[in-house]
Amino acid sequence: MSELLKDMNEPQVQAVLHEKGPLLVLAGAGSGKTRVITRRIAHLVQERKVPPWRILAVTFTNKAAKEMRERLVKLLGEEAARELTVSTFHASAAMFLRREAQAAGLEPSFVIYDDGDQLQMVRRALREAGMDPAGANAREYLSRIDAEKNAGRLPEQMPVGDNIRDKMAHRVYTEYQRLLRAANAVDFGDLLLLWVNTLKTHPEVRVKYQRRFQHVLVDEFQDTNPVQYQLLRLMAPPASNLVVVGDDDQSIYRWRGAAVDNILGFPKDYEGAVVVKLEQNYRSDQTILEAAHAVIANNRRRMDKKLWSTRAKGEPLTLMINRDERQEAQDVAARIHQLRRDGIVDYDGCAVFYRTNAQSRVLEETFRLSRVPYQLVSGRSFYDRAEIRDASSYLRLMVNPKSDADLSRVINTPPRGIGDTTEERLANEARAQGVSLFDALEWPERIPSLNSGAVKRLIGFRQLLDRLVAFGKTAPDATSAADFMLRETGLLVSHQAEGSVESQTRAENLAELLTATKEFDKARAEAKPVVAPAPIEGEDNAPLAIEVPALQAFLEQISLVGEADAEVGEGKVSVMTLHAAKGLEFDAVFLTGMEEDMFPHKRATQPDSDPEEMSEERRLCYVGFTRARRRLYVSLATSRVQFGELKFNPPSRFLAEVPKELFGFSEELPAAPRVAQPVRVRRRYRDDDDDGPRVDHSFDQSAELAQHAGDVKGLRVTHSQFGRGVVLDARGQGPTAKLLVRFETVGEKTVVAKFLTPG
Repeated sequence: MSELLKDMNEPQVQAVLHEKGPLLVLAGAGSGKTRVITRRIAHLVQERKVPPWRILAVTFTNKAAKEMRERLVKLLGEEAARELTVSTFHASAAMFLRREAQAAGLEPSFVIYDDGDQLQMVRRALREAGMDPAGANAREYLSRIDAEKNAGRLPEQMPVGDNIRDKMAHRVYTEYQRLLRAANAVDFGDLLLLWVNTLKTHPEVRVKYQRRFQHVLVDEFQDTNPVQYQLLRLMAPPASNLVVVGDDDQSIYRWRGAAVDNILGFPKDYEGAVVVKLEQNYRSDQTILEAAHAVIANNRRRMDKKLWSTRAKGEPLTLMINRDERQEAQDVAARIHQLRRDGIVDYDGCAVFYRTNAQSRVLEETFRLSRVPYQLVSGRSFYDRAEIRDASSYLRLMVNPKSDADLSRVINTPPRGIGDTTEERLANEARAQGVSLFDALEWPERIPSLNSGAVKRLIGFRQLLDRLVAFGKTAPDATSAADFMLRETGLLVSHQAEGSVESQTRAENLAELLTATKEFDKARAEAKPVVAPAPIEGEDNAPLAIEVPALQAFLEQISLVGEADAEVGEGKVSVMTLHAAKGLEFDAVFLTGMEEDMFPHKRATQPDSDPEEMSEERRLCYVGFTRARRRLYVSLATSRVQFGELKFNPPSRFLAEVPKELFGFSEELPAAPRVAQPVRVRRRYRDDDDDGPRVDHSFDQSAELAQHAGDVKGLRVTHSQFGRGVVLDARGQGPTAKLLVRFETVGEKTVVAKFLTPG
């Protein structure tokens, strides 16, 4: 017992030793929540003698689940740890669905469609529903379907009124689900929704899993959406031993369906729940924690807590003010180099965050020119590449040839003379017969609208698929299946033969896919099998995971890779959105674009915006601040081009919420913007030995920053026709303002602001 608790603080010990009933652990950023979860599991097994197979622990990312498993192996030993169920929500649901496939209305060999496959199926559903896919927004319909699934509603449970858009969405959703079932496929939303539906409609299944898992632990509980919360309430109803760990201040995925009300309302939903607060932070200097709290304290709907640290206050925050986004990027690059030269932080200890993906272009261009080694952190980038998606579709067809989305993707890849018209006629025949595209390929000669050449090519394609399916049934591992597929389809050879630099890169990526399969096969071979325990009368204590072929297991693994599973590059600066930064930490953090309508996002700043939008933006700022261990830089630009328009946005209101002394200021920071009231930012030069304000800048004029206006005299700009120049005067506001510019080549011209870019 003493070994488990010796390095833990009092609230952590309280959470680990909690006796029974529901428990909410409010774990602030950097407060050691993973330690609490893993030590509690070890305590249950070692001290309270709970059989490992009775414990279920779920989290949101593969990375977090892997870290949890590795810690549990060290605490419990490999044999006991293997009996635990430690997984992500989606991976555990996939495992349960394969085990209970009959009750769920599925075949155990179902495939999991990704975003691209789903879009393709939505377009087919639009056609089946009698709509023109070219005239409809397939992405919009897919978003509506995702929203319904996140809310826990199947088509028959979807509320439909007299609104024509709702009626059309219901028709498409219904047809989309029918197509998925016909293809023996599920999407991400189905993994959770179908499992919830199975638990609701099959009491015997629900009781079985409630009895099996006497202890359920949930990490990152603040990120759960309604269907995930339904799942937890079905598997661990009120009064059960449900432990949820999370932080309402870090709930930042509302746009993905996450509901902060789940964690805020937990004590009410689980009556008698004990609440333990983890407020001691082990990551950041106290200055950073105070700045983060100053921002998040302005949210009205939050659970009261405040992070603190035994570490020193550390360096003040640095406020960087630059003329435009390009100078901002140059400033960030210069400071990163300086941090490294001074021996304070190496490249891989630095991270640059931004609110929207559009901001990354200038940062990347500048980093390349400035020779800053960087990595754009993105979880699915490799598997999203076209050639890898093609290969994945062929591999899925080897497992499940009824997958219409995969067959449609590769029917003419590499090119084999099967055009859109031929594919459409094949699809019409399949629809008329009520069969899959693969089944319709058995009789292409029966399709009267096809000529003999098209029939011959379809027969050849069907023969190729037959060879792939036959090999897939007997493939000893994923690598042999992938290698056979690449040879039979000619995917690799076709890219090699093209000869261009781009095609060579694609060929190299396909070779890298084989590296991925080899790594998977090696890990699978080295993994020790779970030894089935002696059956317990009246209990289902058998291993949950059913044995699946290696290729199917590999495909499931890559389909469950998420954005948050990206690896941070060694020796490189990490560049990412604030949403991608969740769960990471760095010695130095640069938070760029700290301007109104940038961060907070414009979606939250409008007069008619939902107040919860601004609350989430503030939580996102809190997350960004608390990623920093030692140095935090916040940056704004007095002008910025957004979507082709020159903007003069005022400083972010979040800056005004941070006490000025945390920046080392002796004067007021920029105030929060008010309607029709500009915000003035004063700049003063600061020498290295100056005790004055810690403000960094690179131009000497004062500027008045208002939401749509500003004194831009002296600003250097570029025009597509006239070249570079300097602004002499301005009349009007916003993108239609008329600026008098002295150009280097043509002299003075009056130009509308939206046709100019800074720099």
